[in-house]
Amino acid sequence: MTKILISAGELSGDLHASRLVKEIKKIAPDAEFIGFGGPLMKKEGVKLLYSIEDLDIVGFQEAILKYNKINEILKSLVRAARNSVDAAIMVDYPGFNLKLASKLHKMGIKTFYYIVPQVWAWGKWRVGLLKKYIDKAIVILPFEEKFLRMYGIQANYVGHPIIDIIKEDNDYIPRVDGKIHISLLPGSRKDEIRRLLPKMLAIKKRIEERIPNTIFLLSLLMESVPDYLKDEPNIKIFKGRARAVIRASDFVVVASGTASLEAGLLGKPMVVLYMLSEVSWLLANLIAKVPYASLVNLLLGKEAVPEILQHINPVRVADWIVDTLKKPEDYNKIKEELSKLPIILKWGGAAQRAANIIINEIGGQK
Repeated sequence: MTKILISAGELSGDLHASRLVKEIKKIAPDAEFIGFGGPLMKKEGVKLLYSIEDLDIVGFQEAILKYNKINEILKSLVRAARNSVDAAIMVDYPGFNLKLASKLHKMGIKTFYYIVPQVWAWGKWRVGLLKKYIDKAIVILPFEEKFLRMYGIQANYVGHPIIDIIKEDNDYIPRVDGKIHISLLPGSRKDEIRRLLPKMLAIKKRIEERIPNTIFLLSLLMESVPDYLKDEPNIKIFKGRARAVIRASDFVVVASGTASLEAGLLGKPMVVLYMLSEVSWLLANLIAKVPYASLVNLLLGKEAVPEILQHINPVRVADWIVDTLKKPEDYNKIKEELSKLPIILKWGGAAQRAANIIINEIGGQK
């Protein structure tokens, strides 16, 4: 029987880890899983030692404030893995998962990293950690394989998992004929939503001044709706359903992250917002090594969609959106650029390929 520890520290990681677990079980039906994750992993049979709800961090400052909890979870996972697992899979969430990988690798446990840290973006000090503590890097962006192999890291590109997720998701929200629909996606983490949602509502207010009767669709991943939203006019609130919200939209206002790539693959013009605490922002500026914050622009190699970073002026953002909507040539030019994304990413089947790599490696070890 194969026993695997798997660790994913946020909602997107929970989704990708759960799909990976499902594919591994197709190859190795007797595989058992323990780890750190969310409800989707639990649904696939992972015995969760801690839930992702125990950590909800975006930025350096926030990580410092939750140091004790991070350390508690880390020690618990290491204890559970000792002499009991054949392999460990880290999924995204690098600040935590690289620490975990270092401890598990030192114990002789074979380590895999699925959805690796963006070492090409945030400085190269983590390249050494990957090389030292990860036996196999399984990457989801085409340029990552070549980059990591340059440093002697065993890396394989398997495709981007979001391609399959979009294809399988047939969720649909009906549109109102003759109306412009704009979606607001402020992210999945509490700190992210707290910072970006008020900015998005200010953008909404300005758009309404210029294009009355616009319909706004808000995808919100929160247990309860904030009080300031309850009296907000002309907005439809959905718990999650991000892809359905995006599909129903003419334009997307989105937090930097996976949702921006989803919007891009669905061919929806967008503006990408990114906001941290001021301390985290200063640190990020010191170590960032890439020209763009969004995966859309990084993959396309140009600023195909605007990125508004940290200091967001809602009026300027709203005016740009309205002007773009009123100029079909500008709007269609963005759509044309976005149509290149599926060609760049090449293929789906990421979780299936990753599962095959992992089981082959574990089998080879045995």
